Amino acid sequence: MEFLTETEQSVLTIEQILELGDDSLGLKVIVNTKYNALMGVISCVLTARRLLTIEKLSDPKTGKKSMGMRHYNFSEITSVVVIGVDKKFREVLLKDIYQEDKRGKQLLMKKLVPPHLAEQTEEYEIDEDLLLGRVGHSPVDRNGKRNDVQLSPPPPPPPKIQRPEKWIIIDSIGDAFKKAIDVIHSEKDISVAVEGKGVGRSGTLAWLSIATSSIIFLFDMVKIGPSKAFEAGLREVLMDGSLLKILHDCRAVEDMLHHQFEINLNNVFDTQAAEVYLYMINHKDSAPVFASGLPSLLVHYLNLSKHHIFFSRVREECLDNDESVWFERPLPNPLCEGLARRVMYLRELRLILMKLMMVDLVQITNLYLGALRDKDSATVGTIELHVVPAEVQRLRRHRLNNCISVHDPYISCSKDTFTILPRRKSK
Repeated sequence: MEFLTETEQSVLTIEQILELGDDSLGLKVIVNTKYNALMGVISCVLTARRLLTIEKLSDPKTGKKSMGMRHYNFSEITSVVVIGVDKKFREVLLKDIYQEDKRGKQLLMKKLVPPHLAEQTEEYEIDEDLLLGRVGHSPVDRNGKRNDVQLSPPPPPPPKIQRPEKWIIIDSIGDAFKKAIDVIHSEKDISVAVEGKGVGRSGTLAWLSIATSSIIFLFDMVKIGPSKAFEAGLREVLMDGSLLKILHDCRAVEDMLHHQFEINLNNVFDTQAAEVYLYMINHKDSAPVFASGLPSLLVHYLNLSKHHIFFSRVREECLDNDESVWFERPLPNPLCEGLARRVMYLRELRLILMKLMMVDLVQITNLYLGALRDKDSATVGTIELHVVPAEVQRLRRHRLNNCISVHDPYISCSKDTFTILPRRKSK
């Protein structure tokens, strides 16, 4: 009890604690009951349930600390002795109350950060330029400071098809814009991606990226103006049914183009949808719950490293601030590189996904090629071409009799050999 004499003490009743309200939070107290006494810091007072909660528990006689928290019912408390104030803990509690009043009650309880850890996190400053991609990644020294020496990343794997590596910014309607439209129309397929704030029917479009087989065009929709850019040729590009557009997750893009500009994408290959389809055929038609992001597909199918992929980082609590980085002019060079990398590899990714999607068809086609070729003449004479090859039927255990037919015995093989009749109901 010697350490208690050094601090001014005062005895409070439950009624006085209720009158203090939030001012009682953070008070160092000794709570006395009929059976024992416990020292701690007041962290919560629930008037409706008549409960008092203290944390940072210790024995007032020995000073021995104990883990957890202690809840007291008002009826079991005989007295509350105040011995001081834990100012840091009080600041944390009041900050949580302010956030709750501002945002409303949370469904999950927030775990309080211990004061010794809170001091460390307050000293740590987030490098927002690095987080949002305004600057490239650099090595760090032992003190956590960035080194200006840039290390060249390892080269990417060799491309499966011609890969565009150069990019150009188009920020006005002129000769460069018209030449870009002509180059795009000369292609069979292009890659498309957009960036902006809240991309969707109520969002704002900032950039439209289009990759051809030789070059990547970055259309600055803020400087040009979306309506002018679409009327000058981009509308025709996006709605051209003979030009294949490759996107990753076209949902928000289509939503924005349709509702804001009356544009509907035509002839689209969505790499995310293709990956979902592959999952379904490999898992007996069960659909996945969560969709894969573009970086994960590029790593999995193209064996790219993180140095060759653009990771778009957006903090949920700073959504407007983080997405507004796309409206900065001039756009930092690392972000321009990020726009290019969003579309650079999509054509290769589509090629691999298409091969995987065609595996079953290629297997069946190979069986068809050898159905007659690999058999002797006597066996070939007995095979009826209106019957699916036996090798193909063995691929699946269950065979489906897909027609009820009348066979003409005088015709050996013809597309009209069978006349489809409705299936008779069994009596």
